[in-house]
Amino acid sequence: MITSSEAVDILYLYLKGSELFSDPKKPTGELCKGDRKENSKLEDVVINTLGLNRSPVQSGFIYLNLYVKNLDPLRVPDIGSGKNMRDTARLKYLSKLAQKVLEGDNGELWINQDVCFEIESDTIEEDGDMHYASFKIEFTTIK
Repeated sequence: MITSSEAVDILYLYLKGSELFSDPKKPTGELCKGDRKENSKLEDVVINTLGLNRSPVQSGFIYLNLYVKNLDPLRVPDIGSGKNMRDTARLKYLSKLAQKVLEGDNGELWINQDVCFEIESDTIEEDGDMHYASFKIEFTTIK
């Protein structure tokens, strides 16, 4: 049996060494467990867990959120004066990169032959003057 924190650690270590953080257009922020720095305006990647069951084959859900600052009306004047317009191009790029890293073979990412991550769904959410791509990932282990 492993804990939810250990499941987050496994995904954290994998992502830290993955193409998501070696790509020339990688996120500008940090990879965070649980919370990001207060008032961060960077493209942070945050891993959260909803917990794991305690049966012999453990499963649960992990969220991976990729934050992107909204478009600046001073740089893109035709969007109006508000700062609520999402940067869809950047969200799309980072989402595709994360999806590529998380899908592994046949849509599943296996680590050490006993831990599996599989994307269940993804959405775009708003958070003040930022939007984030949120991936709901099913986690399964036979440890």
